[in-house]
Amino acid sequence: MIDFLKRLSNVDAIAGREKEVRTLLRNEMKDYSDEIRYDHLGSICFKSSGTEENPVKIMFSAHMDEVGFFVRHISDNGFIYLIAVGGVLDKSKEMQKVRVTTESGEKIPGILNVTKADGKVKDMYVDVGCETGQEISDLGIQIGDMVTFASESYEMAQPKVICGKAMDDRTGCYVVSNAIKKIHEVKHKSEVWMVASSSEEVGTRGGKTATELIDADIVVAVDVANNPELVKNYTNHRLLSKGCMILHYDKTMVPNEKFLRYVKKLAKEHDVLFQEDMFSGGGTDCANAHLVNSGKLALVIGIPLRYCHAAWSLVHEDDLNNAISLVTEIATSIGKKEYESFINFEED
Repeated sequence: MIDFLKRLSNVDAIAGREKEVRTLLRNEMKDYSDEIRYDHLGSICFKSSGTEENPVKIMFSAHMDEVGFFVRHISDNGFIYLIAVGGVLDKSKEMQKVRVTTESGEKIPGILNVTKADGKVKDMYVDVGCETGQEISDLGIQIGDMVTFASESYEMAQPKVICGKAMDDRTGCYVVSNAIKKIHEVKHKSEVWMVASSSEEVGTRGGKTATELIDADIVVAVDVANNPELVKNYTNHRLLSKGCMILHYDKTMVPNEKFLRYVKKLAKEHDVLFQEDMFSGGGTDCANAHLVNSGKLALVIGIPLRYCHAAWSLVHEDDLNNAISLVTEIATSIGKKEYESFINFEED
């Protein structure tokens, strides 16, 4: 199973350029799906039918895009200047191996570096070994080409710890791809959609369009949160190997209280190890998705990462397995009765 996570990590996909991830997921999940749909941004949605008539629709959303870059300028003296797509960490912009994906799909290796002004990053540029702009053009590189970190995933010496790029949010893609296989074997009341969304890193866009396409009643984002690696006391609710996270709050969304309590109770009943967290900043696919029409029930399941939005991230296999279990339990336990109780505001 972890081999598939490595494959997801190793392919390249920034916002609007998610073909490589979409292809992997389609090939992995199509045999477990009753229907596949696409929104017009490129999000891919896999349906698992429910047994109830006019079933509740539950959508689990993990985004395909990683932070990265576009080619912005090609200089006459043989350098490729970039613009960031998403919030790339500044400390991951210096002397990093990257690759440019050309229109033909060829991967051109290079070294990312920066210029600075007053100690802050001013310009980012890639050296592919050329001396002139014409030599760069001769390689097939054009303005608008995708540039990503060239980090190849591997398992670390510590058991169950996997390192690689784009774990935000290929870990979530890994979770939904495994969860659909598990619910495929179980009769479930609700209509379940496992979604790999487009363009989350540039404004949580695909979560909204996929929600509208499916007309989901419940949206659960499966995303990540940065583990403050030097802090291992009571303030850190994102510890590796201590379980997935159930979020109580972020700046873009507060979950329905009844739904939140239900999911926590469900996790405890099924021995799913979880941590309880809140985000002081940032957001997920739920940010826009939960505001569609009159509002959608929404919740975030988080996966702890070290070094999020960097050239390398670390994730623990146990946290992924707990997230898979929690997604599976939510998908197979909720029906009309449960959903109607969540949205009954006459009985507060």
